[in-house]
Amino acid sequence: MGNIKLDNEEVFFEDGYFLGQKNQEIYYRQYEVKNSEKVVVISHGFCEASEKYVDFINDLNKNNISVYIFDHRGHGYSGRLGIDNYQIYVNDYNDYIKDLKEFLDSVVIHNLSGRRLFLFGHSMGGAISTSFLQDYNNYFEKAILSCPMLEIDTGKYPLSLSKIIANLFCIIKKDKSYVFGHGPFDKDKCLIESSGTSCEKLFNNYLNKMINDDNLKTSGASFKWLKEAFRLTDKVNKIENIKKIEIPVILFQAGKDTFVKPNKQNIFVKNMKNCKLIRKENSKHEIYFEREEIRKDYLNDVLEFFK
Repeated sequence: MGNIKLDNEEVFFEDGYFLGQKNQEIYYRQYEVKNSEKVVVISHGFCEASEKYVDFINDLNKNNISVYIFDHRGHGYSGRLGIDNYQIYVNDYNDYIKDLKEFLDSVVIHNLSGRRLFLFGHSMGGAISTSFLQDYNNYFEKAILSCPMLEIDTGKYPLSLSKIIANLFCIIKKDKSYVFGHGPFDKDKCLIESSGTSCEKLFNNYLNKMINDDNLKTSGASFKWLKEAFRLTDKVNKIENIKKIEIPVILFQAGKDTFVKPNKQNIFVKNMKNCKLIRKENSKHEIYFEREEIRKDYLNDVLEFFK
């Protein structure tokens, strides 16, 4: 499906589809390392896809960790719901959580064979992972939330006004309109300055993949997605829900993040039973996709936690 190239002969690659909520086709990949004792499930971020994680997955594979990842509905090779192939739309944020559970039940658990199971969630995928951990406490041994979307940076629009606008557009049946400032994929508007990384090499490599593969050209949110994203963040930030998570968690925070704000992340860490905050001051939002010196330090923290 994607641009698959595995340098490690000890890794067995397989991809396919499973049926998510409302019979939506969801694409997944599995990278099985021979004789591995650990498995990591990755929940990716907004406008991302499994293809963006190939370097990070390779790093985990080299450290004897098998990886399972799927493209969230509306992303990558999974089924589309928006007005075009570029827009992210979701009917209900719970569909994301139920898709993750179905992936675990129908694909991951079937192949687990008693190995230790960990969760890695980034940004939107971090919020989805947080909600899942609050609802289900018997799947994962540990979890990493990397710059989780606990509070969206709404830019020049205050959060309260952004919620009102998103609700209003859904009420007047404009739920499939692009939110202000978003639109179809345009390679000329894909600039590293406004991206989640400062690594030119990784940024340009993935941009070229997007240009050459229509399935990777997700580029903007609908008002319905924004409304459901606000519902999701409201749910996961409730103190009584935060306290439901019992497994050890590391929350990574980026010092130069312009996509999500840190305040709710700090409150989350303060109120969770067993959560450690690690802040990477020099990193932008996508720490796993950053410059080598940032990624190396980040990977060491990830591997140490998964020991």
